[in-house]
Amino acid sequence: MSQHRSNEKMDNRPNHTQRTSRGYEINGQWYFELRGGGQKGPYDNELAMQADLNEFIHLHEQMDQQN
Repeated sequence: MSQHRSNEKMDNRPNHTQRTSRGYEINGQWYFELRGGGQKGPYDNELAMQADLNEFIHLHEQMDQQN
């Protein structure tokens, strides 16, 4: 049984979006948000998205250290 606040609208549509920090899933495809705006993806699964996100962050950390 789910509960809701009296002032919340009830939405019976299925939720096809799942969000984890900067990463999110829409209809089975995974993406991550870029800090400056935009997104990167789609990825077939969360693991592939997370691996590319980690590589992206590592690359930018290295670039920041060089400046």
